[in-house]
Amino acid sequence: MDVNVGTITKTVKIPKVVIVMEEEDDEVSYIDVDMPDGDDADVEERTIMVEAEVTDTEHTIDIRKIFASGEKLFVVAELSKTEKSIGDKKMRVSDQVVLNVPNMDVKYYIVGEKPDRIFNSKYTYVSDMSELEADMNDYSVIYQQ
Repeated sequence: MDVNVGTITKTVKIPKVVIVMEEEDDEVSYIDVDMPDGDDADVEERTIMVEAEVTDTEHTIDIRKIFASGEKLFVVAELSKTEKSIGDKKMRVSDQVVLNVPNMDVKYYIVGEKPDRIFNSKYTYVSDMSELEADMNDYSVIYQQ
């Protein structure tokens, strides 16, 4: 008997996962800031959002604190792993807060291990919240979860 083993190209149906973003009503934290001396002329609604792209396991990300001083906001989020595997897939997680504030510079920090994805380069990652809180003594906490 002569047996040939190899591969050939055939058209087959392969299941593909497609993620669709849909708009839904959801509860979003909202912060309304009254400026001193009634100077509310430049106040506008802004959405502050943090995102991370992760692999291996599902993660959660939550904005924990927002500090304010002068014309600066410091947003601190926490990235946590869950036990649920996502295999060789990648996943984006996000959280957001709506602020009614003047136009301010925003600096983002994420507490947790930085995922090895190029998307995550726009945030500063720190291992522990205490690394930040010591530097934020002169700032007011305007949001805390």
